[in-house]
Amino acid sequence: MKSNKTSKNIVKPYGCVVGILLMAALAIVVKMVIVAVIQAPHWNEKADKMWLLDVIEEAVPHRGDILAHDGTPLAQTVALYTVYVDFKDPRIDSLIYRDIIHPKGVNLPDTLKLDSLCGYLAEKFPVKTKAEYYDYISKRRDAKSSSCVLAEDVTDMQYKELTQFSVFKNRRKGKYTGLTRIRSYKRFYPYDSLTSVVLGRAALATKEMLDKHPEYKRNEWHGSSGLECDLDTLLFGKYGTQQRRQAHWGYSVEEVEPPVRGYDVVTTLDMTMQEIAERNLMDMVRVQGAEYGTAIIMEVSTGEIRAMANVERNKEGRYTFNTRRNYAVTAIEPGSVVKTLSMVMAMENGRVNPLREFDSSGAIPEIGGYKKISFYKNPLTVQEVLIKSDNRGICKIVGDVYRGRYNDFVEDIRNSGIMSTADLPLPDAQRPHVSPMHFEKQWQYYAFAQMIFGYHNRFAPVTTLSVYNAVANNGRLMKPQLLKGLMRDGEIDTIYAPVCLNEHFCTPEHAEQVREMLHGVVYSPAGTATVLQKGRVDIAGKTGTANAVWESTKVLPKGSVHRGRVLEKDSTIHGTIYADGLWRLAFAGFFPYDQPQYSCIVVIDKPRRNKAWAGGVAGGVFRAIAEEMYSRNLLECDVEYKATEEVKNPPRNQVYTPTDDAVYGYLGQYPQPDTVNVHKPLSVEAVALYEEQVVPSVVGYSAADAIYLLEKLGFVVEVQGAGRVAQQSIEAGIPLQKGMNMKLTLK
Repeated sequence: MKSNKTSKNIVKPYGCVVGILLMAALAIVVKMVIVAVIQAPHWNEKADKMWLLDVIEEAVPHRGDILAHDGTPLAQTVALYTVYVDFKDPRIDSLIYRDIIHPKGVNLPDTLKLDSLCGYLAEKFPVKTKAEYYDYISKRRDAKSSSCVLAEDVTDMQYKELTQFSVFKNRRKGKYTGLTRIRSYKRFYPYDSLTSVVLGRAALATKEMLDKHPEYKRNEWHGSSGLECDLDTLLFGKYGTQQRRQAHWGYSVEEVEPPVRGYDVVTTLDMTMQEIAERNLMDMVRVQGAEYGTAIIMEVSTGEIRAMANVERNKEGRYTFNTRRNYAVTAIEPGSVVKTLSMVMAMENGRVNPLREFDSSGAIPEIGGYKKISFYKNPLTVQEVLIKSDNRGICKIVGDVYRGRYNDFVEDIRNSGIMSTADLPLPDAQRPHVSPMHFEKQWQYYAFAQMIFGYHNRFAPVTTLSVYNAVANNGRLMKPQLLKGLMRDGEIDTIYAPVCLNEHFCTPEHAEQVREMLHGVVYSPAGTATVLQKGRVDIAGKTGTANAVWESTKVLPKGSVHRGRVLEKDSTIHGTIYADGLWRLAFAGFFPYDQPQYSCIVVIDKPRRNKAWAGGVAGGVFRAIAEEMYSRNLLECDVEYKATEEVKNPPRNQVYTPTDDAVYGYLGQYPQPDTVNVHKPLSVEAVALYEEQVVPSVVGYSAADAIYLLEKLGFVVEVQGAGRVAQQSIEAGIPLQKGMNMKLTLK
């Protein structure tokens, strides 16, 4: 009896437990029915809102590239990654801190994985030393950090290489690597010297962009300056659509309508010529202590701009290519380089014999002799006026042709086609400013006379260059062109053909006569640029000197009268004043003289060295550009030279960063740099070579550096192949003799 009672006491608790479980199961079933059936619409709506499965989203297009005329990338959007490890995961600790097991099974206790990893990172991503990597990773490990960054701005190729390193390499399929990466995009500019004012910048929309353009969105890339800004609608592309799809692990994003990639914009720029212009301009501006300099190279037959260089001194007193503005398209008083335009207008609209002698006194009858603007003795020929750059003489020629109708001279200039020469796809390009005079007061006649030789009108250097390009082009005025075409998916979509603004800017006969005068500026004993006579390239051009100006700003209070208008609020007024004793020097012309292929203009503002004058300063850069283009086989003016693409090897980014080589390799556009033949900085070695007077070794140099150094030492250089110098024909160390022929083999 006792045992039955005991068994009943045991059964009772179990019965309670079973009952509770049955009730809980019933409650769960009821709840499942309520959620799955009754509340199904509510939870489905909530899930859709969470995953947005039914929502069609916009797919942002990929921004197009900007390319040089031969396809060299100037601006590209590149996907880069930040790679990190998570020390909150215990598996990371064992991955990095255990000893390496070598293939032969030998465990070397002195080769910790962390030590090997730090050595690898220091070699591949040299932003830190091996010791600095070791210290950084150790501290992040001690802090149990979830984001210990191993490398930034890593390409997909580099990431794959990192996963194959012994520390992270998968030894069997699916093994945990421990690496995590976050993707971001970077607008990459291989030629940083072009970025500030020519190419411009593009980035994710900033607050300033959004305020100015309400239609922009925060996740969009837009240009803020230069070509990136002016061609933004072409480069941006067209939105597509995408939708989230449910998957077993969550959801995936699939494109419904793929976005249309932006156009790839092909420019007319040639990076070899750009590098030549930049380096020679920088050398002269720095030596002269000038405020800024600009240089443009244009192809005569097409008007295509091959180079547009800008240099200026920044607030810290250092010279930089990243200038505040594009001086090549900034309108300025041109100075005496405008006399060529005045001469052409007079010859086209009056009978002007280049060999006619005349007395230049009384150049403009209304202002008498105006003797203070000339120091040459009479009589002068028309040809000598341009060769000697005589102010009073050019006033006499124009005054005789346009006497009594002086504003016709202004109108002829305005109708010649040059008013459209600054219409470039650059947001800061300034059109020419040439205004008629009222001639109500005596000073206006003086102002008109000064307009003839370079004041009281404003031309951007690119406009002035267009005049010389037309003279070289037998009288055809070409529109300066910076765009060559548009591409999409590697296929040509649009071609921008050369545009002739005026087929008859001047007659071929007058063009030939003016070309002869410009040749005399350099090669006539009375010319203003005789210092430029020596050289292998026959050049022609005109010097120009004008009073430099200082920019000034003044704050005028509300109610002040400015230019006949009452100001309704406090306003900042921008203006200019002449800089006492400082000049703006220019030289514009073309080369080779017999068969002009390229026109060029150089402007240098406020050189501070004594006896700085246009022929030796601006003309010196012009001559150096022409000579180096000849040496680099860019001029087809000699049967021994033929331009080929293989010898064009411009140096890369002027501002080197450790990421550059990886990105270049990723893009597959250039060979990786030679790290075996490392040389000292060019300026230091050049000084030593001048002192030693021996033949230098240029093995390992880029073609640009090798040619620059050897020609400075007096060599005549011939180049074969592409890449870096692998062999030189004259052994290094032998005594130096100027005029030696050096043959360089590039590989």
